[in-house]
Amino acid sequence: MKRHSWTYAALGLWALCIAPLAAAQSVAIGGTTLELGASRADTLAIANAHFNIVPAQVDGQYMLFPKQGPVIVGRDTYGKPVGTLTIRDDRLTRISRNLGSFRSEDGEQAIERLIAAFSRAPNGGDTPAVRTDTGVSGDASTSRVYFSYPDRAIQIVLFRPNNRPGLATIDITEQYALRPGSVGNAEKQR
Repeated sequence: MKRHSWTYAALGLWALCIAPLAAAQSVAIGGTTLELGASRADTLAIANAHFNIVPAQVDGQYMLFPKQGPVIVGRDTYGKPVGTLTIRDDRLTRISRNLGSFRSEDGEQAIERLIAAFSRAPNGGDTPAVRTDTGVSGDASTSRVYFSYPDRAIQIVLFRPNNRPGLATIDITEQYALRPGSVGNAEKQR
């Protein structure tokens, strides 16, 4: 019996030791992988091998830039950031990846309208249903994401011609539709 209790104790101790490893989440960013929960020293060593690290104004936050020679873009010497790291209590607690950016008057208006559409979405604890799809038609591809709420849907579409790089179009729409059975209910209320 003592042998079995020792075996169970050893297995329990082993499980406790690897539990933090099993709970860690790997996040791919800029050609490398970082582990949430990793120590500050390990995180910064890995990040420093792949990025130029610049401390942000917020304590414990670091901006990550591609590791390349200085790129002079106005006063910015590092180019566009790949993302940020947040370290709290000597552990990596957050990784933010920059997914992309663009500058244009149309883009600015589209994003302002997207933010406004999300701000008007129902906020009674309902979360949107999120769907994505992709397709190819003729010489173009389309990728979409839909955020469906009970009273509306917000759709972001990326339309990309196959043989013309740099000519992608992003459309953001907010859609409303009559719910099934609403016509009869509206007529009854008159």
